[in-house]
Amino acid sequence: MKLRLLISSFLIVLLLSCSSDDGEESGSTTIVGTWDAVTLQLDSASQEEQGLADLFNLLAAQDCFLITMILEENNDATLKTSIDYLDLSGLFTGILSIECPTESDSESATYEFENGQLTITDSNGLSTSVDATLSGDRLTVAIEGDEFDDLEVSGSLTFERR
Repeated sequence: MKLRLLISSFLIVLLLSCSSDDGEESGSTTIVGTWDAVTLQLDSASQEEQGLADLFNLLAAQDCFLITMILEENNDATLKTSIDYLDLSGLFTGILSIECPTESDSESATYEFENGQLTITDSNGLSTSVDATLSGDRLTVAIEGDEFDDLEVSGSLTFERR
């Protein structure tokens, strides 16, 4: 149960802090589109946290995306996560197969991407900013433990545009 709570908390916090748009004419590629989280990389993670990252990456390699962002031109965002629907019970019984969740939760937000900073404002008006790098169809968001109340790890979460 603790692992499930950690997984949910970790990835929901990431989800609420990951989306962007280049609203200026700066010559950058637009980030409008549908983005799937494909790689979670943690620095100096505990064994449990690294296991979470490995599971996340394994599922993404099988086209099971636990976090998706839909970024629109008008700076509206829809953030989807299926973290809460992961069935990890097989891991505790020796079954090494995890099914990709078919359900997801969605949240509406707004976003802004400017000068390498990604700011997302949720439906309650709470804003979070993180460092983000856009390179073609890849968006990499920095994870810093001190920016998130529930996390003490750092690393990155990489999204690919569909």
